[in-house]
Amino acid sequence: MFLINSNKSGRLTPGLILLTTLTFSGCAGKPWTIPLDGDRYNETSQLVDSLILDNRSCGQSLDGDLALFYADPLEKKALGGYLRFSMPGSFKFVVTNPFGQTVLAIAGDQKSYQAVSVPEQKYLAGSIRSFGLRHDIPAEILGGPWGEWLTGRNLRPGNTISTIREDKNSRGLWISFHHSKIEPAGMSHLLLEPVSKLPLSRILENGEGRIVAEVTYGDWIHQGECQQPQEINITGLDYGIDIRLKFSNVRLTGDAKQYTLPVPPGYIQQHMP
Repeated sequence: MFLINSNKSGRLTPGLILLTTLTFSGCAGKPWTIPLDGDRYNETSQLVDSLILDNRSCGQSLDGDLALFYADPLEKKALGGYLRFSMPGSFKFVVTNPFGQTVLAIAGDQKSYQAVSVPEQKYLAGSIRSFGLRHDIPAEILGGPWGEWLTGRNLRPGNTISTIREDKNSRGLWISFHHSKIEPAGMSHLLLEPVSKLPLSRILENGEGRIVAEVTYGDWIHQGECQQPQEINITGLDYGIDIRLKFSNVRLTGDAKQYTLPVPPGYIQQHMP
């Protein structure tokens, strides 16, 4: 995903909006109760596996219009454009002005990115890891499963479940997973409504057990047997940042793709570490 970034002059600079990050306030408790066991645990584990099978027919790529709203205590911004995303983490986001003209384009994957700023006639390229270090993006976000976060899917099988717990407010069940070996240390917690089978929220913990991110999903649409959230809300980030993604004209397709940006003729090139 991507990150909105401003330099000291207040001008928009290309950056990667990498998030899925809402944290609870410091005094809030975790939203689950004691772990389940027995038949209810086994039934939920089987439900998780059945949803993974359903998701396999839903394609590897997502295309759609995206309105992105960003707010912190000092400013608010809104961007509109078109997003192309392909599992597990390849993306291209083209920001347009009200006349449909390209203002900013960002493409890449979880290793590297390229960005083209049309007003500045500038092309940038660099590594995601260095970008994250420069902008204090948690490793849990950089190394997390972007595809799961953007689509609201869960791709972790039932035999990897750590615990299953009731939600304190009776919204559903919290299903917890330890991160895989290729992810930063920590855990993911998915709030699943077992009747509708829709994920409602996702919480991310780091290796010290601190909640570093939560995402909530809404306005689900159905394409055949597939479901896709059209609203993804990211709140409670560091520095009081709130982010909302609103999709429209969403299309799910089968093929996995890679996205890159060529260097436009005559543009200034800046290659970052």
